[in-house]
This record gives sequence, structure tokens and C-alpha cells, in this order.
Amino acid sequence: MLEKKIILSPMQKILGEDFNPGLLMIITRKSLIWCILIVLLTVSTSILYLRYTTPLYEVTAQIMIKQVNTSSSLGIGVTSGGVNSADQMDHNELQKNIQIMKSNVILDRVIDQLPLSISYFNIGQILVEERYKTSPFEIVPTVNEPALYDIPIYFIFKSAREFQIEYRILKVKYSFNGKFNQKTITPHFNFIAKLTAHDFKNNPNVYLSSNYYFVINSRDNLSKDIRTKIRIELYPPTIQFSLQDPVPLKAVDIINTLQEEFIKYNKERKTESSSLIIDFIDTQIGLLNTELQAYENQLKAFKIEHSLISTDSKQQEILTALKEINANEEGLNLDEKNLNYYLGYFNLYKDSSKLLLGIVDQKYVGLQSYVEALDKLQSDKREKLLKLKPANPQIINIDKQIDEVKTNIIQNINNSKLNISQERKELNAKYDQYITEFKEFPDLEAEFEKLNNLSSLKQKYYLMFLDKKSTFSISLAGFVSDFVVLKRAEIPRNPVFPNVPLIRTIGLISGLFLSLLFIVVRYLLSNKILSISEIEKFCNAGLIGVIPIYRKPMDVSQLVVNMNPKSVISESFRSIRTNLDYVYSGPGTKIISVTSTIAGEGKTFVAVNTAGIFSVGGKKTIILDFDLRKPRIHKAFSTENNKGLSTILIGKYKLDECIKHSEWDNLDFITSGPVPPNPAEFIMSQKAADLIEELKLRYDIIVIDTPPIGVVTDALELLKKADYPLYVVRADYSSRNFLNNANRLVIENQITRLSIVMNSMGSGASGYSYNYGYGYGYGYGYGSGYGGYGGGGSYGYGYYSDAAAPKLSRWKNIVKFVKDKF
Repeated sequence: MLEKKIILSPMQKILGEDFNPGLLMIITRKSLIWCILIVLLTVSTSILYLRYTTPLYEVTAQIMIKQVNTSSSLGIGVTSGGVNSADQMDHNELQKNIQIMKSNVILDRVIDQLPLSISYFNIGQILVEERYKTSPFEIVPTVNEPALYDIPIYFIFKSAREFQIEYRILKVKYSFNGKFNQKTITPHFNFIAKLTAHDFKNNPNVYLSSNYYFVINSRDNLSKDIRTKIRIELYPPTIQFSLQDPVPLKAVDIINTLQEEFIKYNKERKTESSSLIIDFIDTQIGLLNTELQAYENQLKAFKIEHSLISTDSKQQEILTALKEINANEEGLNLDEKNLNYYLGYFNLYKDSSKLLLGIVDQKYVGLQSYVEALDKLQSDKREKLLKLKPANPQIINIDKQIDEVKTNIIQNINNSKLNISQERKELNAKYDQYITEFKEFPDLEAEFEKLNNLSSLKQKYYLMFLDKKSTFSISLAGFVSDFVVLKRAEIPRNPVFPNVPLIRTIGLISGLFLSLLFIVVRYLLSNKILSISEIEKFCNAGLIGVIPIYRKPMDVSQLVVNMNPKSVISESFRSIRTNLDYVYSGPGTKIISVTSTIAGEGKTFVAVNTAGIFSVGGKKTIILDFDLRKPRIHKAFSTENNKGLSTILIGKYKLDECIKHSEWDNLDFITSGPVPPNPAEFIMSQKAADLIEELKLRYDIIVIDTPPIGVVTDALELLKKADYPLYVVRADYSSRNFLNNANRLVIENQITRLSIVMNSMGSGASGYSYNYGYGYGYGYGYGSGYGGYGGGGSYGYGYYSDAAAPKLSRWKNIVKFVKDKF
């Protein structure tokens, strides 16, 4: 017995013996249309996704931190609320500025600068497009009902003059008509609608057929939306702003305006204190100028009226002393006035510590220190409020400290006023003393000196305030923001979402992957018998022969072996005839029963041609059609089926009347006859057994076409009686599970001579298995086994020709297969 030698393809060597490259190729070709559809589907899906996904555009801008302050370079040290940019900003200070940028302080200013309070939308068939600065209409509303905020209000063009609005509040629908450029009054808001579409008259249908709506945005939600979208990142010494939005122009406006407003705010913080001080100085200068002018006019009138020119040295000494006392008293009055002003302004503006810090005279050291402490506490509070709530313990603790410092400031001012009162009493006592000494001088001259002294004093304070105003004006002009625009936002060309090249690539790759997966799944789910090795592997019955595919069109099973004895298919049946001798070679008539699992596997074709090949060899052969339910033998010989086995078994016709002779010598057949109501009883009846015994006396070979064993069990008795029970499977048609039926016949029913006939080998994927093939050895014969009919696609019969079906090239076979399948 020859050892089996399996010839493996390179792919089988890599993926294993069970891998069938032919099956994979056939499944690939059969799946080609589906694969193309899958790729088209995924690519179309990606295109539709790109078409109907709202794109997001990202805009970026940058500001840079400056490190020089002009006022500082001039040597003017001014206390301000901003950061002295001459000092290096630390990381914490930059983070505070970033928090300010995202705070409502800046966002409210941005909202005030841009047309964001109302959003306009155009409703498409699938997408909704925001019409920022491109809306064909504009709404100027006055909202009376807060519930109207943040809900869609639908706007319908009726004509170039009229429109209609619709909206819902608490599930109640409201609808109103209005005219452009006229006030429309509703229960919830009043508004004026303006037509901004200049081409409305030229293209009215464009607007009349479009659907629009607008939303009146609440300030809180608008700020929250911007704060959510904007991203601020620190890259010292720069700060980068970025924002994503479906409307690129809107994103550009928000980012650029945010930069501008923050820079303005930063400068305002730095100049706030100086501006307040200048305003206070202007007020004082105005008051002093009025008083000085009045004193000068009085002095001039007094001198003219009384012709007063000079005094002697004694008088001059006394007058000098009196002048000094008056000057001191006037100074005390001014100090008291300033203190009262400080106290009044402080009570009115308790949080304006920066103003007091700038105008408090240096001689009030204690007061100035308290004001500086108050300013520091209030600055700390403002910074913490950017992150903390007012109820936070840290804020409450700062408030307590602020209250204590405020109490100390008021107490310090009151103590200073008490000191002034005491000094005034002392000056009045000295003044009374000098007056007593001066009584000898004329009263007119004393009055003149008094007026002159007062005028000089006012002139002194007037010049002092002018000097201070000049100082603070220079400082104010020198203040610039700590930040400068490095890069303004520009309208981007391409969206950041969705990523068009990536989505298209994903669509194509996913289509290819799903197509490959589809092919692999179909390959793994394929359960058809394709190769001889599968029969060897899964079946206990021996393989008696392999019938190649008969490519000539054939509507019904026909006898083909007698048409061309040298054809490949004829030789395959001749090989079966030879191999059957090795199965059983006893004397007498041989019974061959042919069955299959289901119809369509070529059972009748094998039975007819097996009988034909025996008849050609000189054996007197008869075919019995025991497939009483679906008879086929009469069709194979193109005859009637009005009488046959069923009529013999019921005694209607005699045996000789039902035996029909074919056009070939030694080949007779009996058709099934009319279909009986109980085929199984007929087959298992004693009359059927007697009939077979009688035929044994007349014929050398009896071929029985039995019913499919997988559908009914009628064939079981006929298989047991057979010398050669044959089980037909069809390549690329029969399931591997069908071999379990053959195994049961061998094991459970003890039909040990059961042999497998593989029909239609070379069709579909089995053609590739057939061509990759196997070497020697299946059963008995040709030296060993069940006859070595070989593999390699020609069964070892290359010198034969198949006149009925000319041999085609492999590619032509493939083309023909694809045409047949599709």
C-alpha cells in the first residue's frame, strides 16, 4: 500500500493544510460586487458625513508681554492699580491675567462691541447655517419677557414689505405679522425688523422659499458659550488665544475684539488712579482760582479806596508775625478742609483707596500707611474674587481686615482734626497777643495786610496744585498696556473638524477592511466539500471514484459515457467500475445502490452512467428507479413513466411489460411508474425483494437509483442489499455535514462496503483543489488503495480527450464561472 503524499501549495504551507486558495479566490470573485458595494457605501458614507457635518474653524491670535513703562523711564513713580511692567511678571501674575481675559469683565465688553446679542440662522434641508453679519434681515428688539431669551423665533418672508414671526413659550405657539422698518408689538417683546437683503427684489423666490429663525441671546448664556469655546494658553513671553466655531468670521471677530478689550482694560487699570487724582486736582484748582481772583480784586479795591502804601519797621515786624499766624491758620483750615474732604470722599467711596493713596499729604504718615494697607487688602480681595465666591472664608477674613483698616483711617482722620483744633487755639492766642500790640496801628492797614496775606496763601496752593497736575498728566500720558498684539486672528481656509483627508481615508480603508472581513467571513463560513482530502478527513467510507464536472449544458441526467468513450468523464466511470472489483469480487449478479444526502448531488447521473459503463464492458445491465417520490430515470432516457416499478409491485403490469430497452446494447431500465401513496412500503415489501431476485437471474449488474438518504430512509434497505452501496457527494455543493450521514451508515447501520463517489469535481472552488490536487493512493487498485486515479487535475488520463466539452484554459474557466455566477 503506497504512502499518501500530499502536495501543498505555498499558501497552504504558510496557512496550513486546510487552507484552500482556490476557495478563497472563488469567494473573492463571487464577493467582488459586494466588495465594490461595501467600498462605495463606506466612501459614500464618508462623503455624506463631510457634506452634512457642520464644519468647525479654528482661529488663533497672540499677544506679547512688554517689559517697559514710559512713565517709569521718566522717573515718575506713580502708584497705580496695574502691574508695573518694568518689573518681570511672574507666572502667577500671568495666570491672573488669563483669568481676567476669561472673566465677565472682558467678555461683557466683547459682547458690547460685536453683534452677538442676536443670532440669525438659515434652515437648510439637513444643516442649519448661522448667518453672522450676512442675515437678510436685522432685528432691533426690546424684550419684556425673560422667557423669550434663548429660544428660536422663526422668521418668514411674505414680501419685500411684510413678514411673519412664530415662536413658542411654555408650549404655547405665538404668531404675529409685521412690516419692515415699523415697530411690531407682541406680548413678550417689541422690535423693529429691517430688510438688509439688497437683492430681494431681484431674487425674491430665494428668500420667500427659505426658512430662517433668530435667537435673542441672554448675556449669561452668551458669555458662558464664549468662555467654553475659547482657549487661552501661556507660552512666555506670549499668550495664545484660540477659538473654534462653525462661523470663521465670528470666531475672528471674537478673538480680535477680546485682544483689544483686554489690552484696553489693562491700560485702564494702570491709569485708573492717576485719572482720579487729576480729576480731584482739577476740582481744587477751579475752587482756588475762584478764591484767589476774589482776594486779588478785594486787595486792589482796598488799596485804591484807602490809598494804603507801606508801614514802619515795627509795624512791619508785627505784621510779619501776624502774617505768619494767618498763614499757619489758613494752612490749618486747608488741612482741616482736606481732612473733611478725605473723610467725606472715603465715606462715599469706601473702595476708592487708590484715590486717597495718591492725594494724601506726605506729612500724614499714619494715614498714608493705613490707606496703603487698605489698597493692598482690596487688591487681594479683587484677585481672589476671580476664583472664589464672596462667601468663602478667605474673602470673609479679608473683609474683616478691611473693616478694621477703615475704622483706623476714620479714627486717624478724626485725631488729626483734633490736633488741628488744638493748634488753632494756640495760634488764636498768639494772634490776640499780637493784636493787642498792634492796636496802636491803624485798622485799615491791618486789614490790608490780612487781605494781602490771604491772597499770597491762595496763590501758593494754586501753584502747588498746578505742579501736581502737570506731574500726574505726564505720568498718565506715559502709561501703556503691558501687552501688545503680536498676531491678529485671520479667517482660516480649511476647517479643523471634520478632517477631510482623514475622513476620506478612513472611508476608503474601512471599505477595504470590511470587504476583506466579508471575504474572510464567507471563507470561514464555507462548508462545502471541495477536495478529496476532506472526504478522507471527515468520512469513514472509502472514496471509490471522482467524477469531473460535465461542462456541456444538461437539463436532466443523461447517459454520457457512451457518447465518447475516450473522454475524461468516461474514464472516470471506467475507473469506478475497476475499483468496484476491489470492494467485492464475489460470484453472481452484482447490485449497485446509488444514493445521496439530498437531491441535486448527481445521484441519478452517477447511477445511469455507472450502468452505462458496465454495459459498454459487455455486462448485461439494468437500472431500477426506486426513487418513487421524485423519479428521474425516465427523463434520462426520454421515455414515459406511465408504468414501472410501482405498477409491477401492485400487480398491474408484469415485469416484462415494464422493462425498457435503451438504444445501447446490454442496457435496460425500469422506470418508477406512477408515484404511489406509500413509497416506503413498496420499497421494503417482499415483492420488491422478489423482483430484485428475479432480475438477478436475467442480468449481470443491477443498478438501483434510490431516494436521497438524507431526506427519507427508504434507501436504507436497498443499500443493505447492495453489493456496492455508493454514496454520491457533489463538489462545491454538498455540505461537509452530509458526510455524517455516510458515517452513520457505516457505523450504525453496518454498511461497511459503502463507498463515496465525488461528483462534479472541478466546479467552482473545487476546481482549484482539484488542480492543486493529491498524489497517489485512495483505497485499492492501481497498485494500492481504492484505485490510484491520481490528482493534478487530469486524474492521470491526459491522453484522453473530451469531445463533448473542449478543454478550456484556466482563465477562460474562471471567466465562464464568473459569468455563470453573476
